[in-house]
Order: sequence, then structure tokens, then C-alpha cells
Amino acid sequence: MTLEKTFYELRKSKKLTLTALADQNASASFIGKFEKSQTDMSVSRFFKLLEKMHVSQAEFEFLLQENQAPYLIRRIHLIDNQAITSQLVQEFHSIIKQDQNNQPNDSTPKFLMILAEGLTLLLRKEVKQRPSDQLSVLVKPVQNYLLGVEVWGIYELQLFTLISFMLPADVLFLLTKIAIKRVRSYDQSLLNVQSQLMHVIWTAFSTLVYEELSAAQQLLDIAEKHLTDHVDVTEKITLLFNKGWYAIEAGHIEKGEQRARTAINIYHSLGYNKKASDLKQQLAHHIKRQEEKKKGYKPDGSRVISLYI
Repeated sequence: MTLEKTFYELRKSKKLTLTALADQNASASFIGKFEKSQTDMSVSRFFKLLEKMHVSQAEFEFLLQENQAPYLIRRIHLIDNQAITSQLVQEFHSIIKQDQNNQPNDSTPKFLMILAEGLTLLLRKEVKQRPSDQLSVLVKPVQNYLLGVEVWGIYELQLFTLISFMLPADVLFLLTKIAIKRVRSYDQSLLNVQSQLMHVIWTAFSTLVYEELSAAQQLLDIAEKHLTDHVDVTEKITLLFNKGWYAIEAGHIEKGEQRARTAINIYHSLGYNKKASDLKQQLAHHIKRQEEKKKGYKPDGSRVISLYI
């Protein structure tokens, strides 16, 4: 459900007429056009109308998220946090196919079918190399949708995260920059998108650090600049670890290991022992990968597949 539709449903649930809600800054006609998506409304004016309805920004954000992406979340929960097997993907494929038949005009089942078919190609080992022409052609409808959306919300960020493993490195980098720009279109965020945006950045980074180091460096710079305005300790620790990861991939193993271990030690000191343990395993993998490269072995080129939204 759109922001405008959610606003309309909220007003109706409060049993407020357009006239009752209107004031000198927003006429009844203007509010009606906004609810029908026939005009835009400034953030400050929107917040004042929410205040008149005795609804906080946080309450509206929750309602909007609940209305906007419940189907996407419900379906992804069928396959996240578990091993991706052929049987699991086949069952997921069957459920999404049924959804398509029941919701022929809804684009989300179509996008999820693309995800299912991409996972099927990987499990059958039909994708021999990256970037994959097969995956690039398959994911095109989702790519075109994301390019066409003027302002990204939670739904677009989640959708991009899910299909990012199918995109060529240059398109992945482009869409990541577009995501950052179009989320910033909110002068004051109507959505709690910051954590999801960082998830997008780190998902893209985990691919680009293997395939396009210069792009990975740019994402680190973007993330660092973004986090200066957001007090999020865990994201800043992740930034520190990923700077170490980047240094290792760039051939500066000792320097990178030192940075990464600092991040791990901070997590330990904060009591996040599981997170610290996970990063310790990742660090060992990154170092081993570089040592194998030095010996002439071709490292594993597999990408991160993020099904957690």
C-alpha cells in the first residue's frame, strides 16, 4: 500500500472528514488530491496533518511498513535463515507460481519468481561464470522497475537486496548509488530506512570487493560519510571490519587483519560474542583467500546471496 493510501485509510479509521482535517496550510481539496496521488505534499505539511490526527511519525512508519511489504516478507520467510536446497527452491517456486495465478496484476509475485528461477540456475550449476548473461537477462524486469522508481522505500531496498546476486557488477554499483540517492529524497525520513539502506550497501560491497575494488572503495567512502550523521555503533564497527576486508583484498593483509581484529575485539567488549565469532570466521576466510591467490590458485568467485530482509 502506498504512503497516500495508508494516509487515507488512517484518516478514515479516525472518522475524520477532509474538511475536519483541513487548515490554512492544506485545504480539503488538496488533501483529497494527495490521497489520490494526484499531487505531492511537503514533509513538514504532512507531519502537521499527522499531528492533527494524533498520530506520531513512528506510528505512521509502522503502519506504512505493515501495509507496504507484508506479502514480500511472508514469502521470503519461507526460504531465509535455512540452507538453500533444490527441494526448498522448488517448493518456493510452486508457491510463487500459485500466487501469480491468484494475483495476475501484482508485480511482486513476478519479481519473486525471477528470484526463484535465479536460485534454480545456481543450484543446477547452469551459471558457469560471473557476470552471468543468463541471470542478467532474467533479472532485467526487476532492474527496470528499480530504475524507474523516483523515491525508494523499504520495499525497493528489500527487493534490491534479494536480487543483487543476479546483477552484473557495474549495474549492482549503479543501483546501489541510486538507492542511496533516492532514499535521501526524504528530507526527513518518513520510513525507518537507514538500517535497510546500510544492508543494501554492505550486500553490494561484499560482491564488489571481489569483482571491482575501486567501486568497493567508493562504497566504503559513501558509508563512512553516511554514518557520520547516524549514531549507529554496530554499523560503524561493520565499517571498520569492511575497511579491513578491503585492505586484505587489495593485498595489504597485515594492515587489513589489524583493522578487522579491532572490530572483532570491540564486538567482544560489547558482549556481542556471536557476531564477533562470525566475523572471526569471515576474517580467516578472507586471509586464506589471499594466501591462495599468492600461490596461484584461482579463488572462489561465489557471491553473497542475501535472503534476509
